[in-house]
Amino acid sequence: MTKNIPALLAAAAAFALPALAQEKTVIQYDCIPNYANWGGVTALYLKETGVRVPPDPKGSSATMAALEKEQANPQADVAYYSGAIGFQATTKGLHQPYKPKGFDQIPADLKDPEGKWWTVHTGHIAILVNVPALKGKPVPKSFADLLKPDYKGLVVYSDPTVQGTAFTFVYGINAIMGGGPDMAKGFDYLKRLDANILAYPREDSYNDLVRGEVPIWINADGNGLKAKHVDKAPIETVVAEEGTIVMPLVMAMVKGAPRGDEAKKYLDWLLGPSAQKTMAESFFRPVMPVDLGPDLASKFPPASAYSKARTLPLDQMAANADAVKARWVKEIKGSR
Repeated sequence: MTKNIPALLAAAAAFALPALAQEKTVIQYDCIPNYANWGGVTALYLKETGVRVPPDPKGSSATMAALEKEQANPQADVAYYSGAIGFQATTKGLHQPYKPKGFDQIPADLKDPEGKWWTVHTGHIAILVNVPALKGKPVPKSFADLLKPDYKGLVVYSDPTVQGTAFTFVYGINAIMGGGPDMAKGFDYLKRLDANILAYPREDSYNDLVRGEVPIWINADGNGLKAKHVDKAPIETVVAEEGTIVMPLVMAMVKGAPRGDEAKKYLDWLLGPSAQKTMAESFFRPVMPVDLGPDLASKFPPASAYSKARTLPLDQMAANADAVKARWVKEIKGSR
């Protein structure tokens, strides 16, 4: 028997290799497991279809940069972005049109009419607070509060040249502060906030917030609500008294997607009820009508919390994105 073991092992390997080679995949750039429950969404897709969508740590701007670099030899099939960066990527010719099943039900202002991008869910910019990590300091209730000396070295928002949510904050704070096209009021606020900033990480800070290593994270409201209700962390999600910015999160099919047929099936599925509800379990608001059930629905903040929410024109955000990022690097990051 022992003489046959090598032969048996070789036969098993020969059988396994074709199976591995045949595993179907869809490559999604910006597929961070702890953001909008992409880990849960892609696990469900694998369970329902047998198709794997691997995690990908890129933020929106890093995704756009990667697609630009790979235009002659595309590697990704689909991409996920904050709305303004997805709009900008479309203007750079990085997407091909596709209208997934359910496309007609998406509001007109949340999609490209040709299907070059469309919203899958929305979030809002919020102040996410690990309460014990404040060590007795009061929970901030506004963006103005974050400028107080109490919070020196406690505040984080991501590098907006990489992460789309951070770009939405950096661009949107100007509107919240009543600023005009010159962005002066927004950058004045960001310069004053810099005194209290712990870091501008290029990566997602969700786990750091949950552990208390980041006491205050300016990010999407859904991430704070998920940390509290799903991961049972002592997190409070604060919609700032001055108001907030509505953030569409969008999908697109990459131009020249190497696995185009599988990509279309996946994009269709993302607008279906199982995917939309799974996304909502991380407290991003579905773009499609879906029954969340009374327990999940009750955990979302009331509509009154968002009475001062602003929706900014994506075309203007996209047109100014490169200039705003460059200015942030020069005036904020470069001053450190």
